[in-house]
Amino acid sequence: MSELVERLKSKDEDAFKELMTAYKVPLFRYIRTMVRNNELAEELTQDTFVKVYFKIGSMRTDNLKSWIYTIATNLVRSEFRKKRIREFFSLSDINEAEISYTESDDEKTLVWRLIAHLPEKYKTPVIMKEINGFTFEEISDVLKKPVGTIKTLVFRGKAKMKEKYEVLKFGVVK
Repeated sequence: MSELVERLKSKDEDAFKELMTAYKVPLFRYIRTMVRNNELAEELTQDTFVKVYFKIGSMRTDNLKSWIYTIATNLVRSEFRKKRIREFFSLSDINEAEISYTESDDEKTLVWRLIAHLPEKYKTPVIMKEINGFTFEEISDVLKKPVGTIKTLVFRGKAKMKEKYEVLKFGVVK
């Protein structure tokens, strides 16, 4: 990987094409998972690669993947701060009828409905771990938090999802 980074730093076009080939699809899926909008995900994926191209010289880590996903995560966060989208992270736009459990819900739909209820601090780590398959260490690198904190956030987020599922399906409140 360090050879690729060196080639990228020297603005080698073939290296950039290799990078895009390796990361375009998984990065797009990650961003789309966060924003739940294909067009915006495409735009943010492109913006990520543009930033990578221009900022590769200032990369201060040995982990290219984590660095790229950090850029993508920061771009997504900027979008939410700008309030260009609110669909996924804004609970105020979701009414209880839209997120109630129904027998016809498929597993994916139910998971997204449960994720919609998570407090913001749990959403990104849970999505990265459970939806995108990141390791705790990779999430730690991207979110700049200790691995132990990431493990706690994922564990608590999943516990909150389980509690909400029980409330939605069985009316059980602990």
